[in-house]
Parts: sequence; structure tokens; C-alpha cells
Amino acid sequence: MKDTKITTETMQDLAAVFKIFGDFTRLTILFALMDNEEMCVGDIAEQLNMTQSGVSHQLALLKQSKLVRTKREGKSIYYSIADEHVSGIIRIGMEHVLE
Repeated sequence: MKDTKITTETMQDLAAVFKIFGDFTRLTILFALMDNEEMCVGDIAEQLNMTQSGVSHQLALLKQSKLVRTKREGKSIYYSIADEHVSGIIRIGMEHVLE
């Protein structure tokens, strides 16, 4: 990383990602997706005791931030963690909190 020039734009993008992680509801959704490879909005809402509209709103933000991805099967849309980096950030954060 020392050889990479960090621009203001890059730092702003990084801050935006951490802001997304900083919300309790979004973090709870990400944890649910880590435990269940794929879930639809209804299943997430039921597991977390939330409304589907509330979950949908948070999933839209997570998707916009490229932290989750979607897969359509018929009329259903399934959400999953975008890649191992996302899970890794959460795991490292949890390790730090539990120290």
C-alpha cells in the first residue's frame, strides 16, 4: 500500500464504505447474509424481525455500495455478500471488538 498514491477521492470512498458498515441495521443484515449464503427480503425481514420495506431500503444502500449482490430467480431476488472482502472486514472488526 505504501507504493500506492492515496487520493482524496479514494479516502472519501473508503470513508463512505465505513459509514455503511457503521449502521446497526445494515451490519445486522450483513451478518445474516454471512450465515445464510443467499436470502430474499422476506426471509431477512422475518429473521431480523423487521419490515420488508425497511430491509429493502437498507439492501438498496448495501447494493449501491457494492457490499451485496443480487440474483433473480423468477419474481424473487436473492441477496448475498458481494465477495470475501466484505466478510473479512466484518470478521476483523468483530475480532477487534471481542479482544
